[in-house]
Amino acid sequence: MQNAPDIMAQIINSRKTEYLIAAGVGAAALAVYLATLAPTVLFADGGEFQFVPWLPGIAHPTGYPLYVLAGWLFSHAFPVGEVAWRMNLFSAVTGAAAVAMVYLLAREIIARIFPAGSPMAWRVAAVAGAFSFAFGQAFWSQAVIAEVYSLHALFVALIFRLTVRCFPADAPASRAFTFRHGKWLALAMGLSLAHHRTAVLMIPAVLLALWLSGWRRISLPDAAKLLALGASPAVLYLYLPLIAPFVPYTELRLSDTRTLVLYQNTVAGFFTHIMGGVFNADVRPSAIGFNRLAESFGFLRQQFGWGGIGLAAVGVFRLRKHLPLLALTGGGLLAFWAFNLVYFIGDIFVLFIPCWLIVSLWVATGAFTIADRLAAALVARKRARVAEGPVFGGAFSRLDVRMRHLAQLLVVSVALLLPLTLLVTRYSSVNQRPNTIARDAWQEILSADLPENAILLSNDRNEIMPLWYYQFVEKKRTDLLGIFPLITPAPDMRNVGRVLDAAFAAGRPVIFIKPMDGLSLKADVTPLPPLPHAQLFRAEKANLSPAVPLSLAVGGGLRVTGYTLTRGESSLVVDVFWETDAPLGDDLTSFVHLVGADGTGITQSDHRPGGVFYPTGLWQPGETLRDRHTLALPDTLPPGDYSLVAGLYRQPQPGVIESVGEAVITAKLQLTNR
Repeated sequence: MQNAPDIMAQIINSRKTEYLIAAGVGAAALAVYLATLAPTVLFADGGEFQFVPWLPGIAHPTGYPLYVLAGWLFSHAFPVGEVAWRMNLFSAVTGAAAVAMVYLLAREIIARIFPAGSPMAWRVAAVAGAFSFAFGQAFWSQAVIAEVYSLHALFVALIFRLTVRCFPADAPASRAFTFRHGKWLALAMGLSLAHHRTAVLMIPAVLLALWLSGWRRISLPDAAKLLALGASPAVLYLYLPLIAPFVPYTELRLSDTRTLVLYQNTVAGFFTHIMGGVFNADVRPSAIGFNRLAESFGFLRQQFGWGGIGLAAVGVFRLRKHLPLLALTGGGLLAFWAFNLVYFIGDIFVLFIPCWLIVSLWVATGAFTIADRLAAALVARKRARVAEGPVFGGAFSRLDVRMRHLAQLLVVSVALLLPLTLLVTRYSSVNQRPNTIARDAWQEILSADLPENAILLSNDRNEIMPLWYYQFVEKKRTDLLGIFPLITPAPDMRNVGRVLDAAFAAGRPVIFIKPMDGLSLKADVTPLPPLPHAQLFRAEKANLSPAVPLSLAVGGGLRVTGYTLTRGESSLVVDVFWETDAPLGDDLTSFVHLVGADGTGITQSDHRPGGVFYPTGLWQPGETLRDRHTLALPDTLPPGDYSLVAGLYRQPQPGVIESVGEAVITAKLQLTNR
């Protein structure tokens, strides 16, 4: 019959206990995520991932079918709160599950490296690593909004853990890897690829780790079965063409003669979508430089701080004696990191999340390594002192293991300060609880007295996603059409100026959802009554026929087609009409100078026509644009004849001006004081 200490040891070391601790770790992370969870509708991808799963619909490339279908199930099976909040909650739940999985993985790795260590100390180190990942800025920021990265991290941790569990206890070179060994690993990899395509980057590291752990061969039938099992979740991508006819936004009617096709439901359109063809131009290996490397290391420091980086460095050094684990974690990190260096998108920091998951494993390993070394030194020192006495030397020797375990536990507990510090210092920057700006602004806009069938225009896709949420989920103002550049690959949808042309051509009322002053090149813009959280503008096509027609070449493929003058009390408004024969490439600055009869400059106006919304680099050959300059006239300006000179120049760097050309648009202008 077992005695009480033996029974207690079995309970403490049981697998069920590990899962209970993992559940507790996940629950603690979930509590923090709930306290900082976004309460409502979001801008950008967060807004998209709040309405797409609910419908269900089609997400932007690569489609994320597993996320969409799982989100549909979650949002409908959990009918609490608004749909937007449910999808934010889905990220928090999957994020907490990912943290729990990181704990199990870290505990498994530490136990394999330090088999004689204290199980309680293993757990504390694993908790430190898991919470360091949970409360790092990148992952935490994605676990509190509707996004795909929490589920992605869960799969990364699961695949690594299943790989480690495939390592044999003793594996001679003749041992064969079988379907039984790898079936769950293959299935997890397949499901991960049906969610986030960057999961493919883990495959080389997984295969190398398995080979180094002792597996050297596999039979063709077993290999075929594993490949088939891993490929089977790809059938989820067929969801896209099947659901496309029922998704309300795959086609948007712009006018009676034009429909915007957002998803081309053809074989070619399907493969372009799932392969992320629209992002191919963002993969630029030749653009890697020191600044890009420095930026990525800045992300690392932001995630863990110098203390976490130090612990991770110790962990990597310790793994040099365990090549399969080093190949799995190091190879995985290098693959993700290398891809992120060549992939130039605005929110690249979130794609480093798998890297930070791996670093958190090194943090846990490094923390236990330091604890183990310090504990060994402490116990050895105590033993040397006691051994001098004839009575206690033998008794203390029998307590070596327990003393070392206790010392490991005490020392490794200090590592918990790292996630605690991250929790406190990152809280304010990731807290989404006060974030209601998208809801406040769009509910005001949709309650405003807007014309029927108006087009709502922005230069930013991210700002339109809340509109689509309210239209497709809550059925508000479905007559309105929100559009933005690159809504489709069509040439006239490449930038906001071309989109504005398409909106005018549709013959529908056009409303800007924010100030876009540069578009006065094409439109007469009138502000609507201000709203507490938004400012709308009515846009009407500008009169692009100058009062005084001209045809003056100024250089750089540009010419002046005419001008219009409007005299104010103490100003002169000059509308210069430009036309270009070819793409300009550069963003130029235009000027208008008022010059006296003796050639003396009186006053001038310089600005970048089109501002940030439609600068000269975006101007299209053949289009006429109105560039408005307001010249402040001096109070002492004497009556007489004056000239107006218009031109353009570029500034390649501060203080350097390169003239493109200029022309006298009026050689004799009579001005009198008023």
